[in-house]
Amino acid sequence: MNLKTVSHFAIALLLASCITPSIRNWPEEVPRQSLFVRAYRADVANQSLQSEQAYLEWILGFYQGTLIYPTGWLDVEEVLLESTAPKSRKQLAGRLEQLGITIGAEWAKENEARLIDNRMLALWGSTLQLMQSTQERIEAIEVVSEDIDQLFAGSLRKRDIVEARYAEKLGFEVFGDF
Repeated sequence: MNLKTVSHFAIALLLASCITPSIRNWPEEVPRQSLFVRAYRADVANQSLQSEQAYLEWILGFYQGTLIYPTGWLDVEEVLLESTAPKSRKQLAGRLEQLGITIGAEWAKENEARLIDNRMLALWGSTLQLMQSTQERIEAIEVVSEDIDQLFAGSLRKRDIVEARYAEKLGFEVFGDF
């Protein structure tokens, strides 16, 4: 290897470290790392496809966004909480945090092992943001949570999780399906 090749390789490594989230310095605004370590270790099938470090990096990507999807769950929470009456923020924040943990723990798995995909994330984030009142948002969180439970139990198929389902259940207008 010549010096030019070595320097290009070193630059590529430095750039990659800027792109990949660091699990060593776990952000305070993201739920405890131990929650996700437990979730990872409980799924033997995913462990054969993905390292714990890669899983935790995807968890951080879910919360903080990525280069491809710059809006993370923390951004969704912030938008929803900013437009919520101050007296209702704590209640909504707790429910959003729990929903985020459930979604993120599944979404961060290797593609072949996960039940929650990017399309669902976009649909659920949009659905939550369409809801105007705190009560509507809590109802939407409950509907999404029930669907996730059914998805995990095998009584709801991925293909049935579409915008029209939430429009019907939550009473909003459909502009086109995800």
